[in-house]
Amino acid sequence: MPVRPDEPGTGHPRTLPAPGPTPTDGPPARAEIEVPLHHPHRQDLLRREWRQQMGHLPHVRNLTLPHTNAHGLYRSRVQRRLVDDVGVSDQYTDELAGSSGGHESTVGAQVLVHLIGQGALRVADASRQADIGPGMLCIRDLRTPWDFAFTEPTTCRTLSLPRAALVEHIRTRTLPALTVVPRTAPAARLLLAHVDLARDLTTQLNGAGATAARDAMLMLLAGVITSETPHDEPQLAESLVAAATRYADTHLHDRDLSPAVIARALCVSVRTLHRAFATADESAMAYVRRRRLEKAHIDLTHAGTVAEVAARWHFADTSHFRRAYKAHFGHPPRGHDRVAVSS
Repeated sequence: MPVRPDEPGTGHPRTLPAPGPTPTDGPPARAEIEVPLHHPHRQDLLRREWRQQMGHLPHVRNLTLPHTNAHGLYRSRVQRRLVDDVGVSDQYTDELAGSSGGHESTVGAQVLVHLIGQGALRVADASRQADIGPGMLCIRDLRTPWDFAFTEPTTCRTLSLPRAALVEHIRTRTLPALTVVPRTAPAARLLLAHVDLARDLTTQLNGAGATAARDAMLMLLAGVITSETPHDEPQLAESLVAAATRYADTHLHDRDLSPAVIARALCVSVRTLHRAFATADESAMAYVRRRRLEKAHIDLTHAGTVAEVAARWHFADTSHFRRAYKAHFGHPPRGHDRVAVSS
């Protein structure tokens, strides 16, 4: 279960006592943020609390709380350690959105890695959108501007590291804007084991030891990116994507439709499927969600309430469907009894 603050909210944002010194300069080692969702200036309050407790994070902008919930508290908890100049953070957050990247001169060219424990992270740039679920590793080059959203309460581990140092370990010197990898992939397992150990030993490592641990982390992450970059002929990836989308289109009514189901039907591994979709504009599940929204849109112009259509197309609940629909079509869904259908 996600870790939440132990003490009940008081209706006011809470700031913890200043943490102890960190191994090197950087944001505090611990932060715990609460913002009352009914507060009339909750967005400003959220950003102020993040600045006060986490310091200046140049790669994060426009943090925004959801507009659909005006009760209770927004909560976030971050525990951060530094391995030389690599930040390793364990985080819990309620629903939250924002922007990152796109300003290399101020960001210092960072790469951001998320490993999702529970919950979900959505990332999107100008040409694609990806939904990152539990057990998936998401690696983003912050030279690209990104929108992101934690679409439900989420626990994750994040790595923030210098892009230039990482690229030195990539043979082609080319860093993809986005790499998504299951944590069970061999290269990812090796990386995560090293991150766990390096994080636990940060207070015991001297300068040379921390630098060595950091360099090994960069090399292992470069190995993850290289192993997941498609080397097959582009035509093969395009054929697999075409076959996957055809299969998805004929099984949109199946509640259990997933990358694993699609991969099994096409006799390929889930890893191969993800690698093929890395060349497309959206992930496999982003395609499924978009097509279900399009079908739901058609249904709403003919018959059915919003709740009925949301259930028919396997959205988790009506509120989730409303948010997804508005994000895609630019306006909230309306049931048949409220839609004027043109002849």
